[in-house]
Amino acid sequence: MIGRLLVPLFALTLAVPVVEAQKADSAGPSAPRPPKSSSTLITTDDIERIRSSIANAYDAVKLLRPRWLRTDVLRLPSGSRRDLQMQQVHVYMDDRDMGDLNYLRAIPADHIFTLRFMSTAEVGARFGPAAGPGIVVTLKR
Repeated sequence: MIGRLLVPLFALTLAVPVVEAQKADSAGPSAPRPPKSSSTLITTDDIERIRSSIANAYDAVKLLRPRWLRTDVLRLPSGSRRDLQMQQVHVYMDDRDMGDLNYLRAIPADHIFTLRFMSTAEVGARFGPAAGPGIVVTLKR
């Protein structure tokens, strides 16, 4: 007897998520969502969360992804006389190289849509031969 009561109850619990998914699909298209944040992306939502602590794009990167600002030092074998500094990070906006990280200080935080970190290989593939990694800035329209 208990088995006959549990089977329909169990079937009902399986059907609820399907009904919820169908409701979400039938709701129609919604407004475009900003991309989700990741270790290589800073979004408008990320910036809004720290808005009171920042003034520009450089401050946002410094607080949210400080690793992007780091210029690593390549340690050569012990027989070598010096260390080599890795290539500087460049800033790209509107498919143009805007220079070094200091350019980020000129971009007000409330104008930023996304900031995306790209490796040297990614920058080279998108912008041509590159001298190092880059941060691509997309502004709000």
